[in-house]
Amino acid sequence: MEFPHELKELYPGQIIEVRGNADALTVILSADVDIEAFKNELKKKFSNLEDQQILFIKHEDKQDFEKLILD
Repeated sequence: MEFPHELKELYPGQIIEVRGNADALTVILSADVDIEAFKNELKKKFSNLEDQQILFIKHEDKQDFEKLILD
């Protein structure tokens, strides 16, 4: 399975911005999104990727990032 780089289109109410490159993506979420629930949903949906994908996830109003590795 290939990881979609159109994450913002898949989660329009949750994701504000996605940026990055083939090595890693930064995902900025709306302040009201539960990061743990969002990470768990991504893990379930993208559990059989061809290539490992690294995501750095944060809320729009915070500086701290959470790292998520999907493979």
